[in-house]
Amino acid sequence: MTEHFYRAFEERLRGSRALIKERQTVYLPFIAPLKTLYASCPALDLGCGRGEWLEILRENGFEARGIDLDRGMLEACETLNLSTEQGEALETLTLLADESLILISGFHIAEHMPFESLQQLVAEALRVLKPAGLLILETPNAENLVVGTNNFYFDPTHERPIPHLLLSFLIEYTGFARFKLLRLQESPELTEAERIALMNVLAGASPDYGVVAQKGAPSGQMALFDQAFEKEYGLALDTLAKRYDDGLQEEFDRFRKQLEESGARSREVEAALRGSIARTIQAEVKQAAVETLNETLRQQAQQAASESSALREQARQLDAQLQQARQQLDESQRSAHHWQLQVNAHEAQANDALDSLNVLREQAWQLGVQLQQARQQLDESQRSAHHWQLQANAYEAQVKGVFNSTSWRVTKPLRMLTIALRRLGRLPLQAMRGLLRLILARAMAWVMARPGLKQRLTDRLRRHPVFFQHLRLFALNHGFLGPAPVSPVHVQALQELGMGGSEELLPLTPRARQIYMNLKKAIQEKGAR
Repeated sequence: MTEHFYRAFEERLRGSRALIKERQTVYLPFIAPLKTLYASCPALDLGCGRGEWLEILRENGFEARGIDLDRGMLEACETLNLSTEQGEALETLTLLADESLILISGFHIAEHMPFESLQQLVAEALRVLKPAGLLILETPNAENLVVGTNNFYFDPTHERPIPHLLLSFLIEYTGFARFKLLRLQESPELTEAERIALMNVLAGASPDYGVVAQKGAPSGQMALFDQAFEKEYGLALDTLAKRYDDGLQEEFDRFRKQLEESGARSREVEAALRGSIARTIQAEVKQAAVETLNETLRQQAQQAASESSALREQARQLDAQLQQARQQLDESQRSAHHWQLQVNAHEAQANDALDSLNVLREQAWQLGVQLQQARQQLDESQRSAHHWQLQANAYEAQVKGVFNSTSWRVTKPLRMLTIALRRLGRLPLQAMRGLLRLILARAMAWVMARPGLKQRLTDRLRRHPVFFQHLRLFALNHGFLGPAPVSPVHVQALQELGMGGSEELLPLTPRARQIYMNLKKAIQEKGAR
């Protein structure tokens, strides 16, 4: 990483100096009482970066000094004439005297350190602080799911997220009298919002958190800080999850109420339609009956004075009127059937709405179960991460202990010798065999040239039949004993293959004969296919 890379990275992703200074003013109520307790206000900012906090301390009357490893970041501090030096945080703390500072701060340095170094830093801070002195540590909040799974890894120098429960326990375990958790940088609009979305649950929790730890002091001095320590800060993940659940429940209740009101209105419309249809049918039937009766009476009065032809005409008219009355009655029945279909359709819509409500209730219950499971998995992941972190630290300490032990250094020559022997053992085995065969062939040629020595060695080697047989076979293959005879087994195999006698194979060694037989057999099998 180049000298100015990290400074450019901070400018792009962390924010401007003005923004960071505005955010850090949240700690002023904690440090203000320190000026009433001590005439001198020495403070040390570990990993001071561009010096925003140093500038705030200087403006509020503190004698602040900053430490940082990055030279590019310190150049910004030097431009403002801030007191800084290049160095390592933990090493600087170990060189300070007991109870020599009233304030030690470290903004976004804890996530850059191995946990063992962070433990030592907290312990050294407790030693260096005066009574009632404060330690401020700020770091990304893994409780914000987007920060813990994505944004945290934007910075290539980050080691791992530190859950606030782990850092709080470390502060308490080290011996600080009390501490306060401050969740920071959450959206002000989300704090006041009545309704929140699922993305607000995932990314809405405070993206950073700070821990303000105070060293023990007389109760009168500690009381000066009570107001700052009693205040609540930021948004927690469980708070957002509960507000999201409450919002879903309100939506479901409102939808259920709307469905119930819609069902009541549907029943009222149905009753009104049924009454209107009945009244319409009755009025139409009565009117048709009255008109028919009046016409019949009139026709009967005319019938008494008219001729038979008039009677027939009146009869035809009565038939036509009866047909019309029937048509009107059929129309009334069709109208009644139409309204009955409308009522049935409203009933079906109401039933569909109730079915949709039941489905939404089931989905809401399933979402609740999934959310509970997600919470349990999140808790289990945090516990598992803590467990494996402790295991990793223990294994790392064991490995370092082995590498630093005397036995490891003493056995180094033996390990180097073992490695050399293994490399020697990897030499090609074929080359070694060839060398041994060459030596044995020359030695055998030298012995065969001396009959007396050959006879004595032969008599002695016959006492070891297996070894003697191997040497004899080697001599035959290299021509020291003349052409080797063809065995009956080879002759039989050659005859089965149709290769005739063995005279042409006599000059060959047994190995050459075997190769010849295999080649002939393969040729015959290929011809058969």
